[in-house]
Amino acid sequence: MDEPPDEVRNWLCSFVYNDRSIAYVKIDDRLLVAGKGGRVEHYGLSSLRIGEPVAGQLAFIEGLLPYTDLPFHIPMVELPNGRVTDLHFFSDNACIWLLFLDATAEHNNKQRIQQKAYETTLLREREHQLNEQLESANEALRKSQEGLSREYQRSESLLLNILPASIAERLKTQEQIADNHAEVSVLFADIVRFTEKARSVGAETTLAILNSFFKAADLLSEVHGCEKIKTIGDCVMVVAGLPLSRPGHADALAQFALELRQAGADENFGGEPLKLRIGIHSGPIVAGVIGKRRFAYDLWGDTVNLAARIQTSAEPDEIRISDATHKLFGQEFACDLIPEMELRGAGRVQMWRLIA
Repeated sequence: MDEPPDEVRNWLCSFVYNDRSIAYVKIDDRLLVAGKGGRVEHYGLSSLRIGEPVAGQLAFIEGLLPYTDLPFHIPMVELPNGRVTDLHFFSDNACIWLLFLDATAEHNNKQRIQQKAYETTLLREREHQLNEQLESANEALRKSQEGLSREYQRSESLLLNILPASIAERLKTQEQIADNHAEVSVLFADIVRFTEKARSVGAETTLAILNSFFKAADLLSEVHGCEKIKTIGDCVMVVAGLPLSRPGHADALAQFALELRQAGADENFGGEPLKLRIGIHSGPIVAGVIGKRRFAYDLWGDTVNLAARIQTSAEPDEIRISDATHKLFGQEFACDLIPEMELRGAGRVQMWRLIA
């Protein structure tokens, strides 16, 4: 057969040198197969019949020939046998030379690169999704932690509303709270003629008066270092000298009583100033926390009972104290002696009236 043109020969030499498979087909001016050579079996060209139309034998070039603008090439053509080739078309006089240059490795490499790029894209998308999920989870966790923090602060606030701070801390450790205190001062105070006036002014005004009274007791407890233990109806119970013992507990509670009475006088209840009946006694007590679901910090003992009896014996707008409390006072308080009297459950008791 005829020698291929120089350009084709250069391609052949280059690919043989680089150990790459190459084959060629010569097509005459009638588009018949005029010759073939190279590694034709590699590309499935062994069955090409010389002298017969090329289009009927190589279906993948149907419509490409005749082509006037030569040379040209088509990259990455997949052949029926699975090989991938670069097709190069050259002209030589009236003939066309069709070169098959193996591109399977490049094709596979390209596919691997494309697959890798695709996998990388998938991984990035998955990473993005996971990051979004993580951010969403972190945001949900942050909100949950904020909610828990708010609930914790709310619980702490509620706990401190019913317990002294040191008692609340001990209670958190599951400690049983039961303490003996050698000497404290205990106060009871209630509103004079409360039931009668509550019926005349109605529920709304009654609740407003009680709220004002108990808020004043809370505020003055903080000011004078006392503890408001509980409220019973219109009565409030306050103690000084616990949960930590302190000197001057009687003085602190006396000052508390004077200012609480003045706070009441500033309020109007049923058309007249709010009047209180206050009693104070000093001595030993037992203090502890009782209950499980609705626990309470409370005091017990003769000191508590006597303080309550003294309070009920007091006249309207009077602060009545026991002799034990009076003996603990400093020089700054003015008191009047009250004749000894009988108190239910306590016998005859010496008391004083706290003036100022």
